Amino acid sequence: MDRQAEQGAFAKACAYLNYKQGAKWTAHAAAAGTGIVYVALLVVLWLFTDLLVYRGRLPTYHSLTPLQQNSFISEWNALSAEERNDRLQSIGLNDKDRQRLATFQISPSNVSRDDVREIWQAQVGYILVDKLHLEPSAFEGTDIVDFYTTDQGINSLLVRSYTEGRIMTPLIAAVARWAPWTRNANGSQNIPSYLVGLLATGIILGILGAALMLLMREMAARATIEAATRLRRAVYHHTFRLGTLAFRALGPTEAVSIFARHIEAVHDAMFTRLTVYYRAPIKFALLIAFALFVQFWLALASLMLAFLVWLIGGQVAAYFRHRGRLATNQASEHLTIMRESLMLMRLVKCYLMEQFNQNRVERQLSRYARVQMIRFRGEAIYQPLLVLMGLLGTLLLLFVAGILVLTGHLTVASLVALSTALVSLYQPLGRWLEARRLIRRGREAAENVFKFLERRGEVGQVVGAEFLPPLSNQIEFDNVSLREPGSGRMLLEEVSLTIPAGKRVGLIGADDLEKHALVYLIPRLLDPTTGEIRIDQHNLRWVTLDSLRAQIGIVLMHNLVFHDTVANNIGCGDNAYTLGQIIDAAKVAHAHHFIQKLPKGYETPIGEMGHSLSISEQFRIALARAVLRDPALLVVEEPEAALDEETKALLDDTWTRFLPGRTVIFLPHRISTIRSCETLFLLHKGRVVASGVHKELLAQNPLYRHLHYLEFNEMVEQV
Repeated sequence: MDRQAEQGAFAKACAYLNYKQGAKWTAHAAAAGTGIVYVALLVVLWLFTDLLVYRGRLPTYHSLTPLQQNSFISEWNALSAEERNDRLQSIGLNDKDRQRLATFQISPSNVSRDDVREIWQAQVGYILVDKLHLEPSAFEGTDIVDFYTTDQGINSLLVRSYTEGRIMTPLIAAVARWAPWTRNANGSQNIPSYLVGLLATGIILGILGAALMLLMREMAARATIEAATRLRRAVYHHTFRLGTLAFRALGPTEAVSIFARHIEAVHDAMFTRLTVYYRAPIKFALLIAFALFVQFWLALASLMLAFLVWLIGGQVAAYFRHRGRLATNQASEHLTIMRESLMLMRLVKCYLMEQFNQNRVERQLSRYARVQMIRFRGEAIYQPLLVLMGLLGTLLLLFVAGILVLTGHLTVASLVALSTALVSLYQPLGRWLEARRLIRRGREAAENVFKFLERRGEVGQVVGAEFLPPLSNQIEFDNVSLREPGSGRMLLEEVSLTIPAGKRVGLIGADDLEKHALVYLIPRLLDPTTGEIRIDQHNLRWVTLDSLRAQIGIVLMHNLVFHDTVANNIGCGDNAYTLGQIIDAAKVAHAHHFIQKLPKGYETPIGEMGHSLSISEQFRIALARAVLRDPALLVVEEPEAALDEETKALLDDTWTRFLPGRTVIFLPHRISTIRSCETLFLLHKGRVVASGVHKELLAQNPLYRHLHYLEFNEMVEQV
């Protein structure tokens, strides 16, 4: 099937989502929101780990890593005297000390002096004032020792981030400004409030994520159910425009398959598209961005290494999987040959081939064992190889991460957040790959759905069609031919016959499909390929479908009852028929007696999912449906199953009371019905090869005698 056509068909199916456009875009927005919430939870994890490691305490100069110390020294030495003086004002020095430190250059030889400690304290005050937009007087009168030994919440992370020159500093400062509970600039104890705040934030984000997930699935369900419902409605209506569906070559089973299985696959694909196909890449991209934000080079190296493992390991796995499939096919062939050897037991015993056949089996077992070994050896190689490559890559990354942590280029909190983000990449990637499989299946199903919907209907009502008066003279088939839709097989070929009004005729033939084809042409379930069908000289192509079908009652074995109440089965839900009329029709068909015994009488659900009835009972309900409409033409296909004598008597009574004066076409399976027909038409290979009454055909036509013998298995009468 053409891939472009599949994508085009699926795009048409997805266009049905626009009937619930608000729900569709809400699902998309909620899907993106779930990814954002997940990354926000990783940020909370990062802050929580940082709090546990550093306890929210501001770093002293000597607690800084060499990288941080060098960064601070470089920044201080690059400042002018005025800028240094401004920063020193925050730690309460007198003018003389402040002027002395303002000219102090830090070098490796004097880093141990108290002057450096005071300068660092001034630097900390400057960072907090500048990034938190505080007044310079905010730290005046603060006990420096207290300030450094109490929890300062997120201030600790802010100072370290600024000192390292990391790009996340503005974001941390924004969080600290927006949520004052994350910091404690006055030096009071704040561990509980910051910890509780992180807990509350995590809970809120968790609830928000769950709500967005629920909203996404709810809105996606609304949009996709509406789309699937409209597609099913389109299939339902289009089914009635396709005469092909009367036949088993395509048949109702095709419409049922489209209606149920294919549209369900399209529905699942659209739901996956709304909930996973875009959400997973968004989440994947956000996780990569977060990982790169935490530590760019380590995250990039991890991603490149993962890609390398996937590339090399994937090729190795594909090679061994290919070998495994070949070995499996060969193993199946060897098993088939061994089964044949087992089936030769009579031949082996008769021709004394025991030793020969045993040697054959031994060779086959040896070959089977060899190819199975190839398959299992391949699995034994590539699966541990992939695990080993992944393990080596992980150990290498942990080694590099350990070096970065020890040298101060990476904090433990950042490592935890980075590792969690990288591990979390597996989930959206796996779901996206699974979503691709479902959507690919949905595309194939959509192609089948729209190929069905775009099929041109064979039966239509012309503009200006005339009303068909009640049948009064005859039905004529004039050189009617019909090809079976789909296969092109000729079902009817130049059939010409006349059925006078009020007569009882029967269609006899070995091929049920040919007989069904002929009766389907009368209510225009199909139109003939060539030829005409006329009722009282009115060509059926030029009359209205309603006026035609209102005159016809059809009782066919494959459509006897449906899942609904008995009353709706007989009245077809038409409010024009009263319950009294339905009961009268059931009495004529001898169905009223057993209907009364059902659990709820005429309100008892029957059909496939309801109360089960025998074939005889189903047939009589279908017959009551036809009786209720008082048709001018009745088409009846009798049950093939053997009926008991009581039922036969009841049906004969129904024929006696209801059929006189009506035109009846039987597809008979009872000898009494065949004998009651005034004319029998014998169909063979699409042609009417004989016609007449039962005795004439039995005496004159060998084919009729043969069919009669096969049907009834009785001695043929001799004339």
